[in-house]
Amino acid sequence: MAGALSAPQTRQRLDRSAPRPGNRCGSAAGPGYFCGYKNANFRNLAFRFQACYTQEIPDGLNSGGSWYNNQSRGTQARMSNKDKKLIYTTPGTPSSDASGDWGPVWYVDAC
Repeated sequence: MAGALSAPQTRQRLDRSAPRPGNRCGSAAGPGYFCGYKNANFRNLAFRFQACYTQEIPDGLNSGGSWYNNQSRGTQARMSNKDKKLIYTTPGTPSSDASGDWGPVWYVDAC
């Protein structure tokens, strides 16, 4: 995408045949979390947010990665840039992106 800011590129509804993030994001225990992974295909959990307020994502998530939205059904998470301007809203739960780009994202509000 053109410009300095762009949201993670591939967004999709959760594909049940795709790799799953597993219990670390709460999928086996039921809904409750928005999880960000350092690598594609839900590898190397970087953060797990549950609270409904804007939180800064950890340092080191400069590119690549993936996310899984496993909160209560229909909940949408919001991603913002370094100026806290909204750049992407996820589809409602359950949703995921197995191959995204954390580069432009600095903050996430889980719900």
